Formats: sequence, C-alpha cells, structure tokens
Amino acid sequence: MTLYILVFAFIAGGAAGWALVRHLKGRRLRNLAGMAESSGMILEDYGPEVALLEGTGLPFFVDGRGGFGRCFFRVEAEDGAQPYFFDYRCTLGAGAQERKRESTVALFNFEKGAFPDFHLSAGGDLPDEASGLEPADLKDFAGFPAGVKLLGRDPAALKKYFTSELDACFAEHSGWSAQGSGRYLLLYRSGGLVPVGDYKAFMAEAKKLAFNLA
Repeated sequence: MTLYILVFAFIAGGAAGWALVRHLKGRRLRNLAGMAESSGMILEDYGPEVALLEGTGLPFFVDGRGGFGRCFFRVEAEDGAQPYFFDYRCTLGAGAQERKRESTVALFNFEKGAFPDFHLSAGGDLPDEASGLEPADLKDFAGFPAGVKLLGRDPAALKKYFTSELDACFAEHSGWSAQGSGRYLLLYRSGGLVPVGDYKAFMAEAKKLAFNLA
C-alpha cells in the first residue's frame, strides 16, 4: 500500500509541476500579447518556422536539438532588413551534459547583408552552438570590451569586417552576443528570456545595434 501511495504522490507531483510550467509559459504569452496589442504589433504563439531558422546556417539554430520559436513578433521590414523577435528553445549537449536552453533573440535578414561567419560571446564563454568556428586572436581586435570571445571561420574576413568602429559599437552595447553568416545576423543577451517589462527596450537596442553592424 505504501508503494502505491508513493507512486501516486510522484505522479501527482509531476503533473502539478507540468501544470505550473504550462501556466507560467501561458502567462508570458498573455503578457506579451497585451504589450503587442498596445503597440500595434502582431504576436504569434509559435514561429518563425524551423526551416527558416535552420536555413540561416547560424550554429545557434543548427547545433541544438528540437529547437523551436515561441512568442513570435511579426514586425515589418525596415531599411532592407526583416527583423524577427522571439523566444527560442532547444536542447544542448548529451547525457549528463544535456540541458535545456531558453533565450529571447533578435534575428535580422538583411537583403544586402554579407556578414562573415562569426560568433561573438559577451560572456567570454565558448558555446556549444558554434560548430566549425575557431577562436580568433583578440590582439587583432583591440577595441572589443574586456572578457569577450570572438570565433570565426576565416580570420582574414573577421579582420576586414570588425573595424575599430564596429569594435567600439560592441563596447558601447555591452552584454550582447552575436552570430553572423551571409545575410543573417543574430543578437541576444545573456540571462535567458527577456522580462516582458524590458522587451520594448530589448527590441529598440537590438535594432540600433543591428543597423550599426550591417
């Protein structure tokens, strides 16, 4: 009898935990929907499409497993760039190192973009989602803020792209990480999901930084 009680308690506890997670995610969607309505924006439950994300070639969307976007803001194109703002969830690592990742991100598709393949990490970490990219010698990029890590595929392309002006731009907008490849630029901050109250400021700063980098 005791065993049945323990099993029932375990199942009930798991169900309660799952219900709580669903409630919190639903509350975030509702709160963002209120922000979208008051700002004249369109918010969708899911998106962008996984095929679009993987088609960017950015390791952030390619290297994880089971990735998908939620709380997707549809924003009109601006000055030759299509922005996408959304929460991205995926699984990284395997076995004992497996973990879930949730991040609010800003993805930009520039019609005339020509970004080199790179990953710039504000926190100085070497991310799992940077396959094929090698650490750059930061002595060649003196304007970067302290503690960052830069990875890329072509050292010459990195030196050509990251001018002293761009290095200073990242220093001005500290705390942002970025990935680039061809037409696509991805920007996000550490700390996971952006709180609803900070979302408009997140969007505004991401746009400003993206157009400075393009």
